[in-house]
Amino acid sequence: MTITMPWQGTGSRRAVDEVARLRHQLAGAGHCIKGLRLQLADANEARDRANAKACRVGEAEARAKAAVQSLTEMRAELLELRAYRDNHEAIDVPAGVRDVDPGDQPTVPVNVKSLQERFTSGPVVSLHNSPQAADPTHVPGWVKPDTDTVELPALADRLVQGVA
Repeated sequence: MTITMPWQGTGSRRAVDEVARLRHQLAGAGHCIKGLRLQLADANEARDRANAKACRVGEAEARAKAAVQSLTEMRAELLELRAYRDNHEAIDVPAGVRDVDPGDQPTVPVNVKSLQERFTSGPVVSLHNSPQAADPTHVPGWVKPDTDTVELPALADRLVQGVA
């Protein structure tokens, strides 16, 4: 014969079972919290790396801006130095005094007349005030007559028309 204690429960609401269930849930929650803490640490490291990278980008932008400013200043100085060199090495000796290689032909000055002198002196003629401007059939005197034409026979006209 078995003796059962009246205070010992036999059903599903036993305190020991409830404690075991709660411990099991607590262990699962502990694992979840541990995983979340690891994820938080990874996220913090990633944030720190991103902030450091952003700081380096800002520094690089500042260095690039300074380099562009320096390059602009150096380019201006280079242009000034080139202008000085070109002015210093410029040849300003008249053509008749310069040394010329025997094979080279020295250039001669070009006779430049003003437009009015050219207009009144010769071959340039204004047709606006010319008597020939009124007659559109006028042929200038420098045009030579056409002397190399040949008379075509009468059949040639029919060939051109496509009748033959």
